[in-house]
Amino acid sequence: MLLAFCALATAQAADKLVGGPYVVNPAARSATIGWVLETGAVRTGPEPGEAARRIPVLSSGKISMTGLKAGETVYYEIPGDAPVEERRGHFKVAPTGRANFQFVVFGDTRTRDDLHRRIIQAISKTDPDFVIHTGDLVTDGYDTSQWPVFFDIEREMLRKTVFFPVLGNHERNNARFYDFFDVNTAYYSFNWGSAHFALVNSDVNNLSPGKAIRERFWQDQLRWLEDDLSQNQKADFRFVVMHHPPITANQVPSHMSKETPTLIPMFEKQKVTAVFAGHDHNYQHHLKNGVHYIVTGGGGAPLAAVDQPIPGITLKVEKVEHFMPIRVEGGKVHMQAVALDGHVIETIDLTAPPPPPDAPAK
Repeated sequence: MLLAFCALATAQAADKLVGGPYVVNPAARSATIGWVLETGAVRTGPEPGEAARRIPVLSSGKISMTGLKAGETVYYEIPGDAPVEERRGHFKVAPTGRANFQFVVFGDTRTRDDLHRRIIQAISKTDPDFVIHTGDLVTDGYDTSQWPVFFDIEREMLRKTVFFPVLGNHERNNARFYDFFDVNTAYYSFNWGSAHFALVNSDVNNLSPGKAIRERFWQDQLRWLEDDLSQNQKADFRFVVMHHPPITANQVPSHMSKETPTLIPMFEKQKVTAVFAGHDHNYQHHLKNGVHYIVTGGGGAPLAAVDQPIPGITLKVEKVEHFMPIRVEGGKVHMQAVALDGHVIETIDLTAPPPPPDAPAK
């Protein structure tokens, strides 16, 4: 019994908090707190006994909370042996109706960790109620060594807000994305105040090698998205988030998505306010038939040239690391694209149109 106890104690002592805490999946009266532990490592090498590479073994912990009140701030502490200040966090529960709140949109943090860290430090100063990531959190979702780096860089921000990520192509549809962020489906939606957000999986190519499976997924997602947007026509603002942009001024043929441009008619029909995307490592703002298309992929990945602005549609482009703090006040939204050096790339102010009288209730 003593030997068994010592073995258990040694195993527990080996567990190291390498991710979180963070909060995901807030619903009307609930939310999920998550964290990631390193429970050990596998060592590999070209010869027996020659361990040239260390591969961490990761496991996730999570707990769901219920009975929350709209608009309240919740403080929490996760279990473990890490210093208590590393295990504590807080978050705001989504308000209902027209309310004031602020959030940040950014993405493509997969490389250049020093710049990624500076972006997170700048975001943290804005004290957002929640953060949306437009995908490509890491370079390769299958590489377990990259996730602790991501979580270490984002630690201070994540434990003070709510996190909403979408799949990028560099996550490669890996199961860890679903596990860490408690994502049951690759697309989902939520309400915050009088705004509605629909998060879409545009990374169809990594879903399956089978064409039929990819096409079936896309059609299922299309049906869900149209129904989701149509059921939220009384929201002051409808935002859609995906990794691959439907419109881009970075015209590299192999870089473009074949699927996302086909969504444009639906966005116009459903009166979407703005579509946020990443994938292109720069800032872009396009306006077509009343829908704003914003590319915010300046979170640390190598910058890409914005080489082909679209006449009559492209409003602003800049090759720069950046993030987007956004403030909603009643029926108005104030967006800014802020460069890493602090200069404001662009400001966008929008006012909610009156909802159609026959629109479904939120």
